[in-house]
Amino acid sequence: MKYILTILLFVLVGCDDKNDNLRWLSSDIDSAYVQIERQFRRFDMAMQEVGYRYTELYFAGQDDNWSYAKYHLDKIKTAIDNGLERRPKRALSAHSFINSSIPSLINTIKSKNRNKFLKEFDIFRQACNSCHISEKVEFVKVVLPETRYSPVNLSNSQE
Repeated sequence: MKYILTILLFVLVGCDDKNDNLRWLSSDIDSAYVQIERQFRRFDMAMQEVGYRYTELYFAGQDDNWSYAKYHLDKIKTAIDNGLERRPKRALSAHSFINSSIPSLINTIKSKNRNKFLKEFDIFRQACNSCHISEKVEFVKVVLPETRYSPVNLSNSQE
């Protein structure tokens, strides 16, 4: 991976003569790695994505849009996995969530039953809060979404 990033850095920095967009990136490879890591941050950016996708997942279930629900649950897992790669210290708390809560909700989505989904989603939400308690960020309390931010709404979709 470091080899690929090194090649990417050489290409980006080499192209920088005509492009001011990359002037922030150091030409020193080791410094550039540090800068890029700082931009990706640790786990907070992963949780920001998870929060967005959590809301989309919830409303997808409300809309009976099961493909969209599955899509966002898969992306939640990817965001958490990527966050854990940057912050492996969080892996122990996330283990149960990844190996139990996500597969359980996937099975519920496959059933295409809204009432079952809503019950399982609340269990999923509680698992989020349990993980936050384990990580000593209990002040981050996950609730059921009240506001839809996305324009996607396929109520009564034919799946």
